[in-house]
Amino acid sequence: MTDRPILFSGSMIRANRQGLKTNTRRELKPQPKVMKNGGWYRPFPQEPTNWQYALGGIIHAYAKVRIVEGDRLWVRETWSHTGDHVFSISEARRCPFGHAIYQADENPEYPHAKFWPSIHMPREFSRMTLIVTGVKIERLKDISREDAIAEGLEWVAPTYGIPGIASTWHGDPRESYFALWDHINGAGAAAKNPWVVAYAYTVHLCNIDQMREAA
Repeated sequence: MTDRPILFSGSMIRANRQGLKTNTRRELKPQPKVMKNGGWYRPFPQEPTNWQYALGGIIHAYAKVRIVEGDRLWVRETWSHTGDHVFSISEARRCPFGHAIYQADENPEYPHAKFWPSIHMPREFSRMTLIVTGVKIERLKDISREDAIAEGLEWVAPTYGIPGIASTWHGDPRESYFALWDHINGAGAAAKNPWVVAYAYTVHLCNIDQMREAA
């Protein structure tokens, strides 16, 4: 079991916190060469971070994943701090007053807050922890209907989508997810059908170190 940070956009933060999102997909790097007859990735039973790409009983490629089942992921998101005279992250970490605020919450009571990018969020200000329950490698377009919904889609009859992202609203949740992938990665990104690492997880609305203390 390893603790690692993971980044999410504001819309995905909200989906996680609302209980809508329990899956996330990240592009596999480097991408393997595509074989006309198909093929699949499967994990080594002895080492869950190592995967092999097999076709007809022959191993053609290997992949290594950083995150495995049982890992704890502390979520990084765009954030700020309410402390007086806090103008930097280092000052926020030292400040005995105030508290962290998060752009995903919109915070109308702090209209002049200066938000820092998620990549710069220290561990102690994270408010959400994910426990990885499953890992698989697959092509993007092999996503199931159920997994597409678990990527954070809302159902507003007769369509699925992400609030605030108009292009994602479709009757087929898979099409909604492909539109979301394009929104995040650029027009036409889903059509390339990349290999992705798909993670399933449970969401815990607390700091990762609070989880350890409770245990």
